[in-house]
Amino acid sequence: MNAAGCLRGLGLAAALAGSGLASAQIMSNPGQWYINNQIYSTRVFNATVGTAMTTGSAASKPAAAPAAPPRDTTRFAMTPAPLLPGRIAEREAASASARRDAQARYLRYVELYRSTARKDGFPADDLAYAYQYFVVNNYQLHNDLVDVPPEQDPRLRGAVDGFARIEAAARKRQLQVSPLAERKVYQQFRAQLAASADVQKMNDAQKQEAAETLAIAYGVNFDGYLAGLERRDDALAQQARDAARTGVEKLLGRPMARIRIDERGIVAD
Repeated sequence: MNAAGCLRGLGLAAALAGSGLASAQIMSNPGQWYINNQIYSTRVFNATVGTAMTTGSAASKPAAAPAAPPRDTTRFAMTPAPLLPGRIAEREAASASARRDAQARYLRYVELYRSTARKDGFPADDLAYAYQYFVVNNYQLHNDLVDVPPEQDPRLRGAVDGFARIEAAARKRQLQVSPLAERKVYQQFRAQLAASADVQKMNDAQKQEAAETLAIAYGVNFDGYLAGLERRDDALAQQARDAARTGVEKLLGRPMARIRIDERGIVAD
């Protein structure tokens, strides 16, 4: 998954660079507070799902999926216009112009989610994909596996010569989550969420709101990370990594250091 490429295609990188947002505004604002509280208080965002998915050793096998869950439980009828950006912007900004800017920013995050789903062949109208998108992308962000320009890449900046740079780039490609691994993570979430009684009770609007919350939360992390790399602001980039780690750990109920994503899906030591 290359969300960075999709973001550049949507013009988000340029929009961020020209926004004049300070570090604190990107990573710590009322909108982000709202997003975090929405995620971490929702009945489907808890360690129960993650524990079921990551039980066992990464050296052995991923957790077994529940038997024959309802096939379409995680899908929802998606409205053409996103539901949450305006609501979050209303809480975040006091003035009309600030609300418009905030809403546009959150709309771009949802469009990034939808366009990445199209590009990678996943259904955007599926809560399981929203969870996969959130986990995989935050995992890659935390581990500096996002595709960024070489001169900004933390994994390449320390290379002492061209050969070391080639080796570092090759190692990064090996560690990035492959399309096969993404598909496996999607299947894991689809099985676990479909088997959840809480998810089975959710209506279409609730599922879409949950999916958009996950998409926006990752978008905020991603913007902060890119801004940190572009400005050589190591503190801001680290803040984004920390936020990515926190989100994944809260969902999966495991320390990031114990989590791996490979062709078996999400596995934990």
